[in-house]
Amino acid sequence: MDWSALAPFWIVFPLLSAFFHASRLAVTKHLSLSFSARALTLYVNLVSLVVTAPLVIWHHDFPLHDPHYLWAVLVGGVVSGLGAWALNHAIQVSEISLVGPVISLTPGFVILIEWAVTGDRPGLLGFAGIALLIAGGYLVSLERDLPHWYTPLQRLLAAPGSRFALIAAFCFAAASTFGRVGIQLSDPLSFAVMVAVVNPVILFLIFSVQDRRLYREVGNGELRRQARPLLLLGVLFALMRVADQIALALTLASYAMAVKRSGGMFSVILGWLIYREHQIAARLAGSAVMLAGLFVLLRD
Repeated sequence: MDWSALAPFWIVFPLLSAFFHASRLAVTKHLSLSFSARALTLYVNLVSLVVTAPLVIWHHDFPLHDPHYLWAVLVGGVVSGLGAWALNHAIQVSEISLVGPVISLTPGFVILIEWAVTGDRPGLLGFAGIALLIAGGYLVSLERDLPHWYTPLQRLLAAPGSRFALIAAFCFAAASTFGRVGIQLSDPLSFAVMVAVVNPVILFLIFSVQDRRLYREVGNGELRRQARPLLLLGVLFALMRVADQIALALTLASYAMAVKRSGGMFSVILGWLIYREHQIAARLAGSAVMLAGLFVLLRD
């Protein structure tokens, strides 16, 4: 398939990814009461593999003879898996009000990593758009019970959840960059299948070495009772991954990740219009900043 035909509509795919990401966070919070972060990360990746694998019937471009492709697959698989585990752990050990603002910083890491790995970087308008999206995303993710807007940044080194969220943000930034490299050497759907295969294998090896209690955690008696939420979480994760890979085939990783982090503004606007939520002035201001960032980014 010639993906270049979709280039003018690249913004649609990170927005879809944002929707699937927000949905999976809600399911993750529910399941984190029944499973450890390690077990939940493994389950999600295994279900995602089952959902993603059929794509290989139509898309099977795997240039395994190319060392650059193998490097992109290996590094992308490791860091994306570790990022998912770090995010799950952050949600378990800390308030989501601290985790969300830290994760919103991911596009800033992408700019640095993408420039170091591929030499690509945004133009002046691109930098301005990304900066607005990061600032707006930070404001949108702030919760009302925080004493100050800078509290999440203030607690970065003190709160365990914030530290793990920062690790997750860095891992996701690196994964998107190496994902773009792998996609350029194959195609987005083939690469999505390859990463879906690599992730659970590498994670199982890492977690097994880290702590032998993993086997008891994986054999949790809650598995059968929570089968449906786990399946839903795996499907959402797979859809998010596919949308991510298509976006990375069409634009810079920094642009794709910045737009993905803008998804929070939709829940704010809908909450205000439909549910008449109050005391969300900062979130509405953040949404306005993100809309301005999207406008600037599309003009780059």
